[in-house]
Amino acid sequence: MKRIVLAEDHAIIRDGMKLLLSTRRDWRVVGETADGNSVCQIVRDTEADLLLLDLDLPGCRGIELAQQIRAQSPETKILVVTANQSASSARSAVAAGVDGYMLKHEDGDELLHAISVVFSGVRYVSATLAHALEAPLGSTPQPITAREQEILVLIASGHSSQDIATKLNLSVLTVRKHRQNLMSKLALHNVAELTAYAIRDGLATTPPGS
Repeated sequence: MKRIVLAEDHAIIRDGMKLLLSTRRDWRVVGETADGNSVCQIVRDTEADLLLLDLDLPGCRGIELAQQIRAQSPETKILVVTANQSASSARSAVAAGVDGYMLKHEDGDELLHAISVVFSGVRYVSATLAHALEAPLGSTPQPITAREQEILVLIASGHSSQDIATKLNLSVLTVRKHRQNLMSKLALHNVAELTAYAIRDGLATTPPGS
């Protein structure tokens, strides 16, 4: 039995989701909330297999919440269900470690399909959005070298380029070049996205104070 948590601030949408999910005997809604501040606790307490997450919940910033859940509950799948059709939002969500990005204008059958895809271990992205992206979100990134992985872990741990250069006996310019190569290979755009990627893949934990 797959345990599912709903994080959606519109009651009518939550009720519709619950009704739809009740058609599947192997899925069960074990928790729901309209408050972003309670999501992490509910996911942890229910040991949820899947979180259906609205990025615009009161009391939180959706991408940061996804990062927190990914760090806290790495086994929980996260399927974003949002009205936000921005390609940059989808990229940020994927960089934060979500397993799927679905638009709210899709129908109920598509939601069931998206959940099945995510449970199968494949990333899901609404077709209308995927076509708008410069590169498919599910594409395999270029492999990174051992040195690049070492620098990625240090970046994600909150170290500056100067700190990394001193620690690894490299020049600051070399460290910056490695960082640029990482962003290019992984199709990421800044240190925050590198950090989210490292946390998602278990290479680092959330930096202190985050």
